[in-house]
Amino acid sequence: MTGAMFRAMWLNLMNDRGALVMAFVMPVLFFLVMAEIFSSASGAEMQIRVGFVDEVQDELTVRLIDALKRSESIEVIDSPGLDREQLTELVIRGTADVGVVVREGGRSIDDMTGFGPAPLLLINDPSRAVTVAMLSGQIQQTYFSALPDVALGSVVTLLEDQFIELDSEQRADLDEGFTDMAAAAAEGQKVGWTLQSMVEPKAVTGQTQATNHVAYYAGAVAFMFLLFSTMSAAVSLTEERESGILDRILAGPGGMTVLVNGKFLFLTVQGFAQMLLIFITAWLVYDVDLPAHFGLWSFVTVFASLCAAGLALLVAALCRTPAQARNMANIMVIVLSVVGGSMVPRFFMPPWLRDAGWVTPNTWVLEAYSSLFWRNEGLEQVLLPCGLLLALAVSSLAGAQWFAVRRARL
Repeated sequence: MTGAMFRAMWLNLMNDRGALVMAFVMPVLFFLVMAEIFSSASGAEMQIRVGFVDEVQDELTVRLIDALKRSESIEVIDSPGLDREQLTELVIRGTADVGVVVREGGRSIDDMTGFGPAPLLLINDPSRAVTVAMLSGQIQQTYFSALPDVALGSVVTLLEDQFIELDSEQRADLDEGFTDMAAAAAEGQKVGWTLQSMVEPKAVTGQTQATNHVAYYAGAVAFMFLLFSTMSAAVSLTEERESGILDRILAGPGGMTVLVNGKFLFLTVQGFAQMLLIFITAWLVYDVDLPAHFGLWSFVTVFASLCAAGLALLVAALCRTPAQARNMANIMVIVLSVVGGSMVPRFFMPPWLRDAGWVTPNTWVLEAYSSLFWRNEGLEQVLLPCGLLLALAVSSLAGAQWFAVRRARL
């Protein structure tokens, strides 16, 4: 009997191509996506998008900036004629992870005394604060590998000022050695010293860093669970077809299109209420300023709910069985959430996967919410992501109606 049950389940699986894909293909694809993200985030492949502004432009700063731009861990945001205000705007909009300013009025980069403003200003978004630590380490490494003569020369100057006085012969020997070190650095040779940071981070934020993190993850988590809940509810379309309830519904005056539209309306209202509950919690507990943005937040959330409802019904209409629909829905939501930034911040991803996120509704929703809560922008800035969400909602609903009618006739 045990063998017969095994054989029956095996034949059932072999005859269900959708279940085979969900069981053996999609998990492998999901693993590959996650492995690509975390291998890049923990290894040398992770690239930080960095913009540069050199307000000093002397020989030393040009050498340092050029060396940083050659680093494999830095993706240079190349924009000729960039100034500090424009660089700050690039960081705010997420085009750059960090902005490096060699600021005028700061101490020279060969001055290690620590008195006066730091020579390098790192403009950063608090939601990507980890990039500051990564870039600071890269700057220190580059400083000693590309400017070893400057680094040791500064140490000697400190020693002369505070402790000893070198004679002319000793000074000449040091100068000769520094010249050799500069030549070696120009040929790409590395020097493995370390240095306390010569940078000053500057966060561009209108709220506290913690509040900005909460606002981001409120949108990320809310839309991910919106997809999960709508997908789960939409499976009823398949269950009703399998149980025979659908035949009794179709015998009435409505028809399949009316049934799909009714489910679409319900899932949209349910999704809006779910998103509202999460953001109200973020407002009451973490001071995310929902009341000040409620109008535009509602505008964005309506389109997000429409999109989730349409996608859910399309998945349900495409699948033959409830089990197949559940498996496909779960894998689809997880992949969209990972690539789109709901589970892993997109700046951790390799460039190709970061670009791939722009085809996911998760990224569109997060960009729209970031425009509201982070950049304090208006309607014009959320029209594009909302338009993309609406287009996907309409096309998904049309596809769900077509496939549902087709399957009902089989």
